[in-house]
Amino acid sequence: MKKLVLSILFLLGFITNSYATGSAGFTISMADVNSTVKDDIDSNNTIDTTKNISNDVTFASIFFEKALNENLSVGVDLIPFEAEFESRSTTQSSTKAKGAGAAPQSTGTNKGNADVSQHLTFYLQPQKEIRDGLKVFGTLGLVRADVESKIQSVSSTDKTVEQSLDGTKLGLGLKKETGFGFIKLEYSETDYDQISATTSNSTKITADIDTEILSLSVARSF
Repeated sequence: MKKLVLSILFLLGFITNSYATGSAGFTISMADVNSTVKDDIDSNNTIDTTKNISNDVTFASIFFEKALNENLSVGVDLIPFEAEFESRSTTQSSTKAKGAGAAPQSTGTNKGNADVSQHLTFYLQPQKEIRDGLKVFGTLGLVRADVESKIQSVSSTDKTVEQSLDGTKLGLGLKKETGFGFIKLEYSETDYDQISATTSNSTKITADIDTEILSLSVARSF
């Protein structure tokens, strides 16, 4: 519902506002992707292992933005490439023994990764001019992306799961008007909803992903 409301406001702003000035540009971002990965070996709602993972990712995106008035802009940002947001590995002994009390037959490494694509952010940016075209702004955004999770387990068959990834973005930055458009520097945090996948031996793997991003944007107005 919140995505529908923001999308309607976004479209109404583009269609009805006579003040609106459009801009298009690109953004270079450096992100610290933090993940908490939990394993439930037999899917009984008891967490058996927990691992915290941090990945540094640099990526580019393109955006289209429209100023509805002097103090409010709306926009959409798209990462057109695929990015690996989460990756982990751990050593485990297979529990597939031939008989009761038998020793594990093999050991190996469990691996998992989550690749994100079609990462789309709809955002609102209230702003206030400080002086001479320099503005301070905040960002409120809703995020939607496709995620492909690949799981390799020593005790079960490999599995690939495709699902949607939703999140909320909050940011704060500075915006400088230029002769051709504007430049923005922003720090933001995105809190994504949990994603999960279950292997053929009933091990449920859940990942909670958050990002901290420093980004630089350049846009041309038209």
